[in-house]
Amino acid sequence: MKKTIIILSVLALMVVFAMPVMSMGLAEDMQKAGYILPGTEVAEEPKVESLVNDAADFVKANYDKSSKSTPAPRTTADFDVYDRITIKGQTFKIAWSTDTEYVTVEPKGNGVVTINIAEDAPEEIVYTLTAVVSDAQGNEVVLNMPKTLPQGSTDPSQEEIVLAAYKLADGEYLPKAVRLSGKITAIPTAYSADYGNITVNIQVFALADNPIQCYRLSGEGCADLAVGDLITVEGKIKNYKGTIEFEKPTLVGKGIIPDQSATLDAAFLLADGEAMKGLQVLVGKIDSIPSAYSPDYGNITVNLAIGDRIVQAYRLAGGADLAVGDTITVVGNIKNYKGTIEFDKACRYVDEKAYFSVKTLLKAYQLEDGKALEGARMVVGTIVDIPSAYSPDYGNITVNIQVGGLNDLIIQCYRLTGGADLAVGDTIAVSGNIKNYKGTIEFDKGCTYEKI
Repeated sequence: MKKTIIILSVLALMVVFAMPVMSMGLAEDMQKAGYILPGTEVAEEPKVESLVNDAADFVKANYDKSSKSTPAPRTTADFDVYDRITIKGQTFKIAWSTDTEYVTVEPKGNGVVTINIAEDAPEEIVYTLTAVVSDAQGNEVVLNMPKTLPQGSTDPSQEEIVLAAYKLADGEYLPKAVRLSGKITAIPTAYSADYGNITVNIQVFALADNPIQCYRLSGEGCADLAVGDLITVEGKIKNYKGTIEFEKPTLVGKGIIPDQSATLDAAFLLADGEAMKGLQVLVGKIDSIPSAYSPDYGNITVNLAIGDRIVQAYRLAGGADLAVGDTITVVGNIKNYKGTIEFDKACRYVDEKAYFSVKTLLKAYQLEDGKALEGARMVVGTIVDIPSAYSPDYGNITVNIQVGGLNDLIIQCYRLTGGADLAVGDTIAVSGNIKNYKGTIEFDKGCTYEKI
């Protein structure tokens, strides 16, 4: 047995020494083919696990507020989001988008993006806010977050309604009933006691070239109407063979009685802690005074009755002269504070007749440089400055006017026609085209005025 083992061992050694030596060229070929040869192993670089899912979880936790009870939370105002985040040294990009034209994505700079909420949505819209979270290797997670956009929260101006009506084709109607206030310029058909109606033409503020006919106007007080009366009318408007007219409307009453339902409806849909976007304006009668005027703080808290709703004006600036029963126009930010719909502190008030002038100024101050409001507008205000005195050669003057105490909403009346008799302190009604000229909100040259 021992001899046999020795012989086998010798034979094994002979076989090993008889194996050919691998050439360097063959070794290289094998390595290129993916074979790992003894002694050529290379330590692998440790793989960094992507945290893209963690980044997506962070985005979802911060921006997706949906729940079983609120599957599509309301977005009533603009809000900011980030376009990138960093977790444990890894940076992740966040691309934002929506599926509605009424909610847009606007880069703000410094890693911030603004989700811009439109104020003129024609109806309540359930939309999707999408965030695509991605890493440097191309891994991504898509988050779809349902939201609700409330119906437009601003009332269209009187001028916007009239101008929209003048775009109707023969036989077309505006989509819903509207309310307009205007001065009677003609009475095509006198009041009929038999039928209880009258046909009058009205001019809405400065729109002398866009009369509205009130065909067969009915309601209490119609029998007493005369040219020159200022009235408020409500109904459906159509184009009847080229005549823009209310079709058998109702007389709401004499004077200016605005429809504030859109703003009120939006305000009373606010959840606790939510606020409407931008400054709002409402006119109402003081129903009660929860906090009397304070000489130390220079403010008062009043409750306004507007129809069957109450809106509080919290810490209204000034107000030493206010009393229950007074009708005022309030300007400020509206919010829901623990169930109370209120103008926030530092809101201000002006005369009830200034409602439409304030609405016009708020729209004008939203204009971008070089842009103008459509059609002629009217603002009633007091002259606070005369940048350019009356010129007998050119027959014009430039004045700045202010509505009530709203000194942050000054409007310039550039080259106002006439004006030799004007002075600081005069109250005038100015009509013309309003634009933003290099940051100055102004009536364009050729505007006209009437002393009040």
